[in-house]
Amino acid sequence: MALRNILSLPGDGIPWSLAAPLVSVFASAILYLLYKWLLPRPLPGIPYNAGAVKSLRGDQPALAEYLSTGGEFSTWLGEQCLRMGSPVCQVFVQPFKLPWILVADFHEAQDILMRRPEFDKPQFLIDALQGLGDFHARYKMGDAFKARRQLRQDLMAPKYLNNYIGPFLHSKARDLVKLFEVKTDLANGRPFSIREDYTRTVLDVMLHHTFGEDYNESALDPQLELLRHMTHPLISKSSLDEPVNFDEAPRSFFIELLHETAEVLERTTVSPTPRLSFWWWSKQTWYKKIVSEKDRVLKEQLRKAARNLEAGTVKSALDHMMMREQVVAEKQGREPQLFTQGMADEIFSDPMTGHHTTSSALAWVTKYLTGYPHTQSKLRKELYSTMTEAIEEKRLPTFEELRRARLPYLEAVIEEARRLTPFVIVRETTEDTEILGCRVPKGVQCLMVSAGPGITMPSVPVDEGTRSETSKTAKPWGKWDESRDLRLFEPERWLKARDDGKFDFDASSGPQLGFGMGTRQCWGRRLAQLVVRTVIPLVVWEFEMLEIPEKLGGYVGIDGISREPVNAFARLRKIVPSEVRVS
Repeated sequence: MALRNILSLPGDGIPWSLAAPLVSVFASAILYLLYKWLLPRPLPGIPYNAGAVKSLRGDQPALAEYLSTGGEFSTWLGEQCLRMGSPVCQVFVQPFKLPWILVADFHEAQDILMRRPEFDKPQFLIDALQGLGDFHARYKMGDAFKARRQLRQDLMAPKYLNNYIGPFLHSKARDLVKLFEVKTDLANGRPFSIREDYTRTVLDVMLHHTFGEDYNESALDPQLELLRHMTHPLISKSSLDEPVNFDEAPRSFFIELLHETAEVLERTTVSPTPRLSFWWWSKQTWYKKIVSEKDRVLKEQLRKAARNLEAGTVKSALDHMMMREQVVAEKQGREPQLFTQGMADEIFSDPMTGHHTTSSALAWVTKYLTGYPHTQSKLRKELYSTMTEAIEEKRLPTFEELRRARLPYLEAVIEEARRLTPFVIVRETTEDTEILGCRVPKGVQCLMVSAGPGITMPSVPVDEGTRSETSKTAKPWGKWDESRDLRLFEPERWLKARDDGKFDFDASSGPQLGFGMGTRQCWGRRLAQLVVRTVIPLVVWEFEMLEIPEKLGGYVGIDGISREPVNAFARLRKIVPSEVRVS
């Protein structure tokens, strides 16, 4: 029966003319109460934007406007803490969920990452990385995480990196130099993209690390071969500032799927519903083909690595992981599990994530050297004056020369680029706790602000008495001289003067969170550092990075599984080291 008829029944009914306004008021009251209940609810005692709690969307509109005007997510986080004048604040970015806690004090962030067990891997990142399967970075802290990490314990040792990775890496860096020579000649003074060149180079290095000589497909070689056969008439004529768009050589299905899987991870990582997002991607026909090819290649590589282990020829990462599993199994009195999905997923993560993050690092260093020509010249002078034998013999430095050379300015250049291009590190509280005296409940996402106060912006005051006990007793890290603009690329920040007038590189000169810290910091950081420390010197040795148009430059990045530059272009000029004055 209609509500109007019920309210109009004889005797005890209320005339509809009177009831309708009452119903409207009642419904409005219910909706208002629901609206108030759904509004963001700040955690007590933690600063927040007052306007954010008056809208169901919280801080989303402000963030969206900031991003639409060329701002970046990581710097927006830092500016919130700077504007509120607090090292701890809260923002409301995900509707109907707990606020995010921003930690903009390096010393406290370091303590959380290194010494506070109540902070662990956030569940949304575990969900976002589903595409990597049964991979150690998706585990919470515990025995399973430690067991997976134990399989890898040989792979960042100096012997492995210098004897196995180093020579192959150097050969690929030389091939990259050859590719740049060809592109520079064809471009004839015009800029061109370097993004895919670095990606192809690092892909080859990571595949060698992962599978060794058992995998013989290359990403870089086909591109070099393609462009070697190009001639100037094939390059479209345009102005000197218009970039040359070179053709890209096809890559094998497996190499291509590494790139495509990284793209899917980028999308699921930034999705508000990563589990649903990945479910949708996994249902696509093209993604199913990727998974099928990945499984086929990995099964083949597992068999080859097992044969290597049996023959006693352990070289690649997969060989070493199988050897480690065999040793652990023998100690535990069980059969080694060499052909599991877990072993396949664990090894697949290396080329997939490693090529993406490291190629971005190479692009960032190149961009900063392009934008700061004085720094570029200073670095070249250090390289030439240190490795004089290579100059005299008119050749590139060898890997051993690069490895053994004392190059503090190179180290400073790399570290300064990392300081300015970090990605946000997130931890989730596993119990009720405190951060700088502020109560934080279980299940809250805590973001370490890596592009904010004390790192790339002026620091905010901290009440030292509110620090945790582990923070109070920890050795203090260096602090930046904030009279110098922290937004500028200035490698000299990382150098300490010696009594003899020379300088040493000091990694603890000031704060940066590029690789994270503690047990969960980037596992492959030493490999990544080795790649950048080998590739960049060879490029600087052979080429001058000239000024590029403003539309192709800038330092805007995109946050995902790494921080990737929006633009990655270079205008190169071949130089002859023996003819360059270094005095």
